[in-house]
Order: sequence, then structure tokens, then C-alpha cells
Amino acid sequence: MFTDNPDFYPTPKSLMTKMLSKIDFRTIQTVLEPSAGRGDLVEAITEKFKYHQGRNKNYDIDTIEIDENLQHVIKGKGFRLVHNDFLSYQTFKRYNAIIANFPFSNGEHHLKKAIEMQEENGGHLICLVNAETLRNPFTNTRKEIKQKLEENNASVEYIENAFSNSERSTSVTVALIHMSISRNSYNSVVLESLKQEEKLKSETEYNSKDLIDSDFIKGIVQQYNYEIKAGLKLINEYNSLKPLMLANFNDNSNPILKLDLEYKDNESTLDNGYIKQIRSKYWKTLFNNNQFMGLFTTNLKRQYMQRVDELSNYDFSLYNIYSLRLELSKDMTKGVEETIISLFDEFSHKHYYEESSKNIHLYNGWKTNKAYKINKKVIIPLNGFTDISYSWGRYRPTNYNVLDKLKDIEKVFNYLDGGMTEDLDIEHTLIMAEHYQETRKIELKYFYVSFYKKGTCHIEFKDMELLKKFNLFGTQNKGWLPPSYGKAEYNNMTQEEKEVINNFEGIESYESVLKNKSYFLFDTEEILKLIS
Repeated sequence: MFTDNPDFYPTPKSLMTKMLSKIDFRTIQTVLEPSAGRGDLVEAITEKFKYHQGRNKNYDIDTIEIDENLQHVIKGKGFRLVHNDFLSYQTFKRYNAIIANFPFSNGEHHLKKAIEMQEENGGHLICLVNAETLRNPFTNTRKEIKQKLEENNASVEYIENAFSNSERSTSVTVALIHMSISRNSYNSVVLESLKQEEKLKSETEYNSKDLIDSDFIKGIVQQYNYEIKAGLKLINEYNSLKPLMLANFNDNSNPILKLDLEYKDNESTLDNGYIKQIRSKYWKTLFNNNQFMGLFTTNLKRQYMQRVDELSNYDFSLYNIYSLRLELSKDMTKGVEETIISLFDEFSHKHYYEESSKNIHLYNGWKTNKAYKINKKVIIPLNGFTDISYSWGRYRPTNYNVLDKLKDIEKVFNYLDGGMTEDLDIEHTLIMAEHYQETRKIELKYFYVSFYKKGTCHIEFKDMELLKKFNLFGTQNKGWLPPSYGKAEYNNMTQEEKEVINNFEGIESYESVLKNKSYFLFDTEEILKLIS
């Protein structure tokens, strides 16, 4: 069936196949066919969507056709006809792709319109035009089209006799054009207005420089304030526009466009619910930042992460961050002793592997014969090879349980070391060990580690003076060394005290402690001063 329309040339199937191969139909949803004819190309587009999306039907096709007879055919096939003339078509809708066989007689105007639509909104343009439109740019429109195609890196393929054997034949050479334009970034009126405002002034009265790099804190607080202001301006605009977007003229509570902001506190207003979510995001970010929480053990980090809901009721301000950091420091002061003693115990009697007996050196302590200190090499269960969430027997020293445990051990020695030892990235080291399947004597900051298939980790300490400091803290805390330890000269001690010293370390080692008391003997507050 043909009409009197001289521009009606149904697209041959081979040409439709070539056109539709230019894009991945899994990545698009909305398509416009602006010269639909009797719908042959629309049918092919529909089949492509069905093939790639199956029953999802997550696609949307609009058609335009100027011929009234063909309009009836389009509608009869169940396709959506949205307008009669593409050149006068005005819409706010955005199309992922415009796919067309444009009229041969005035295709340049249709092509120009399609390019302009996709330049404004972004998307694909796949079309056929008379080759003379590009080969013979004698009009300003054609010159403009050629320039735009070049600017947008369009591909152009000239096809001779493409319609010579078609249902309605012609010897016209056609140009197959494919152009893909990225969607323009939207210049937000809200953000532009914020940029005009005075820059956030530093709240210097809450200077936390002694506790953490203030530049980092000031930067993240400024970003928080910017984000809150932007969101609240958007919410205010939305509330102002709601009366113009009602689903029903008589229902003020049901706008067509809704800001979907879910928050567990159902009583929160839209703006307060938004503020709580942004606060929560920033507090979580702070607690996950190594610069802020790097000194804290896994347990202490976990405790503070559990407080995010509570902290979402507090502004993310310099004052509140500073107050929290003081609280964290107090908790760290309190927890340092517990952490060191916990590790001291863990390296000794907490494990029941037969090999663990090699971890400690037993000696007769002060008023007790149940005293010990940690040896240069210790063995603990760390299951570096076994992670049942993957496959049995796979070597994974980067498993989070393994990594967290080794990090916590490292942090204990960070406390004791006072920042004297050069850093060695533990995560990167274990990632490389896993990649190269290295299992023996992997060098970390304070010790070497070796992993064994039976599920144990062997730790060999590198710095004997630092290990000695660790042992002194543990044994003094347990009360296994005489009260005069580090205060009295060896020759001035009682025989009973000398025997403990002899069993624990010997005269030479004890004298080295007396010569360097500031290093070996300390309190927790002093440790924190060194690492703050």
C-alpha cells in the first residue's frame, strides 16, 4: 500500500538491521520515530526491545507521521502517535534515541531538528538521509548540519542503491548517520545561588589542630554545610511549587512530583528528615576516615559507628567534632591499658594449641610463681587459609578477620612505639602477599608473619627493645615485678627482688632499663601525648 506521498519509501529490512545494530537496546528506554510511515521501523525497534528486555517491557516508543492515511495505519498497529509533523513538534520529553528514515526531499530540516533535540537532552541519533544533504552543502542549513556532525564525532556511511530492490525502489544514494551525544550537565540554580553567598567562615574558637589536621576537618565541615544548604533550598523550592503539581486540583496533599525521602523517624518533616540523613552520612564518613580514627582499635571504632543514629541529632560542626574527639581521646586513654593487657594475655594462656606453649617464657614473679613474658616468636590462630565464604583452602591473608586482628596488634605497638618506626602499609603488603601467594615471613611494620594451612599465624617481632617495652607494661600491670622495679639500683635490691629480676631478664637488661627510663617506663597519658 502506497499513498500519494512522494517521500514515502519504506525502509528495507537489511537497512533496518544495519541501523539498529548501532546501539545497545539494553541501555536505552525511550525512542522517537519521527517519520514513522506505516510503522515498519517501529516494529523492528519493538522487536529489538522485546529481544533484549524480555517481559520487562521497560521501554517507551513515540511516533510522528504527517500523512493522515499512514497515521491510521500506525494507530491500527497499536503504536503511540504523538504528533503529525516533526518540524513543529515541541516536547519536554527526553529520548534516549531518535531513529528515523527522513524524507528524501527535505531531510535536511528534519536532520537539523533531530540534532538540536539530542544536543539539548543527550542521546543517540540514527537516521537515513539523502546523501546529497551532506555531499552538496549549498545551503546554510546543510553547512550547519555538517559542522554539527563533525563537532559531535558522528559516523556517516554512504550506501548506494540501498532502495533499488526495496518495496518502493529508488536509485537515491543514502547516508546512514549515527551520532551519540552525552547528556549536558545541568547548571543548578540552587547551587549557583549558593556560590554567590559568602564563603563559610572558619570557627577558629574550636581549633582541633592538636588532635587532628584541621584542614581536613574544616574541609569536610564546609562540604557538609554546602550540601545541607543546597538540599534545603531544593526542598523550599519544591514546597513552593507543589500547588502547581497536584494530581488532583482538590487534593493539596498529593503532588504528581514527590521528593522521596525515607527516614526511620516518620515524624520528621521533609527538611529535618533530609538534615538527619546528611548528618548520618557525614558522621559515618568521619568514623571511617583513617586520619581521624586511625589510632583506634576495631572494637572502639565499632562502638562509635553504633552511635551514628544518636549523632544524627547533632550538627556536623567543628564544635561537635572537637567535643567528640576529646571524648574519643578519653576513651582511648582508658582503653590503651586494656588493649595492651588483652593482647599480652592473648599471646599467652588464652590459646590452647600445643604450639602456643612456645609463646611465653615462664619465671617466678613477685610473690607468685605464675609469671611469664612474651617471647620473640608467638603463634596464634588466624585462619589465613580458610575462608568458607569462598572455597576451602584458599589462601586469603586479606580476609577482614585476619586483617583487623593484625591491624589491632600493630596499633598496640604504635601506642608503645610513639611514632618512631617508619610506616609500612599493612593492607597493601597483604594484598601483594595474596597475589603472589607468599605465606612465609611477610614483613609488616613491627613483625614478620607466616601463615600455615592448619589455621595458625606465626608472628616474629623485629624490635626486641619494643617487645621488651610491651612485656614490661604487661608484667608490671599484672604485679609480677617488684614495686621497686625501675626505681632502685640492682645492688640496692633485696635478694628476693634480685631473684625476680634474674628470672625475668637478668642484670644487664635491667640496667639498660634504668639508663632509659623515659622509654621503657611510662604511663598511658604519656603514650597519647606522643601520638597526638
